[in-house]
Amino acid sequence: MKEKLIQYCDLQKEIENLEKRIDKIRKQSDLIADVVQNGVKGHAVVRGIDWNRQHKLDKLEAVLQERYDKLLDMQTEIEEWINAIERSDIRQIIEYRYIDNMSWYQIQTTMGYRHEDTARKKHDAFLEKIA
Repeated sequence: MKEKLIQYCDLQKEIENLEKRIDKIRKQSDLIADVVQNGVKGHAVVRGIDWNRQHKLDKLEAVLQERYDKLLDMQTEIEEWINAIERSDIRQIIEYRYIDNMSWYQIQTTMGYRHEDTARKKHDAFLEKIA
């Protein structure tokens, strides 16, 4: 589980990136236009949908959405595991360290411990106990 916890911060960044990419794809227009010569009298504007491009965008969106869904499943699994920790202090240490990406010093300050290593020792002992 420790490996999954370590990945949590990266999961959050990857999820945000995928959300932006999916949103960008959804905002792209499937309409195209072209100006064609219409004899000696001028030109005409032809509008339509580029179905080939739209199919490729739909396929890309589906691939990204599938990856996004897998990441959300992983994130949910980690959150459920943290939620199942009975001790409040350990749960907070795990959340601060892996979800909020805090340093041991920041955790010490937030939790009001006198020493940096108090939180780290509790963390390490808990993970060793469950391993």
